[in-house]
This record gives sequence, structure tokens and C-alpha cells, in this order.
Amino acid sequence: MSFIPRVTCRRCGRQYSGLRGRCPYCGTRRVKQSDRVPATSASTDPSTAAGERAASNARWQLIFGGILLLAVILAVVVLVSISLNSSTQGGPVTTVPPVTGTTAPPPTPTPTPPPTPTPTIESVTIYYNNAAATDTGYTMDPRWNGPGETLTISVMIYPQTSTIDPSDIVWSSSDESVITVTPSDTGTTCTLTQVGNGSCTITVSVFGVSDTLPMVAANLS
Repeated sequence: MSFIPRVTCRRCGRQYSGLRGRCPYCGTRRVKQSDRVPATSASTDPSTAAGERAASNARWQLIFGGILLLAVILAVVVLVSISLNSSTQGGPVTTVPPVTGTTAPPPTPTPTPPPTPTPTIESVTIYYNNAAATDTGYTMDPRWNGPGETLTISVMIYPQTSTIDPSDIVWSSSDESVITVTPSDTGTTCTLTQVGNGSCTITVSVFGVSDTLPMVAANLS
């Protein structure tokens, strides 16, 4: 056992005799280590006011660190759940951009056709057997009625015009329980049918101008 202490070089790490002032290997000067013990601050002593404050600060730092760690964990959980929801709901929704450019012109309104002028009618006359019907009228009787107890009459409109529609010629009977009227497709002729006994008036009207024919129906059993 040697009584001379050995010193470790702070540069090359080799040991040499403590009697030397420099390292014999690298020439680094020997530095004497201080024997002084570092002083302690008041905060390291829990019994002092500074120590109590340091302990309180340490507790608050610990609490704040726990809260921060919990917030980070919650943020990670929220991000993971959002990512899972977006992956299960399919791809992103494609939004169709609005159509830009020139706008279509407004549709051209269809012009309203002018109303058809009402023809001027001077006279309307009922005819029977190609002759103007008498003012006294006619009698319908099963003995000389046509097939189906019928009689056909016609109308003469003056002046004649092609603008008159068949629906403009209106035939009517004042008592359809005695005689009924059935206009033809052209409206210029009408079939009278005896359905009972009695009297009635047959009327034809064209644009407000009309003619009448008195009728008597008898002997229908």
C-alpha cells in the first residue's frame, strides 16, 4: 500500500503520483480540488418559509402537469374518433360548383291570338221538306211519323259563312217529355223524337238570332 496519493489526469485520464504538479504523459497542469462544501439555499430546508413556498410550487407544478397530460390524452381521443367516423361514412361529399357564365335569356311569351270575330247573322229560319216551316207548326203522330217516331228538320242561316262552328247552332225543346231534339254533327239539321203527347216549341239559336217552331204531339200510346 502506497502512502503517496495517486492523481488522475483530467485530460488524458491516466494516474500519476500526487507529488507531481503536471501529468507526465500529456503535460496537463494539476488542479487542486476544492475541499469546500457548497452552501445550501433556504428553499432546500422544509422548515423555512422559502422551503414551504418551494414545496407549494412543486405541488402546483405537479397538478398543472397532470391537467396538461389529461388534456393531451382527451385531444388524442377526439382526433382518433373523428378519424374513425370519417372513414366509416365514406369519402368526402363532392359539392357541385354553381354554373357560372351567361344566364339563359327569359323565354319568349307566346302571343295571345286575337279573338275570332263573331259573324253577323241577319236571319235564322227552320226548314221542313226543303221549305220554310209554317208559323202554325206541325203535328207529330205515330200514323205518319218516321222510323222511331222521328221527324227531321233543318235550319237556314243568312248570310251563310264558314266561320260558324256546329257548337254555335243550339237546338232546344220547351218540353222534352213531349218531343226531344238530337242535332246532327254539322248542327244544320235536327231530329225530333216524339216521346209523349202534348205541345211544345222547338227553338234554334245562332249568335243570339233564333227561330221557333210550334209542335203538337198526339196519339202516342
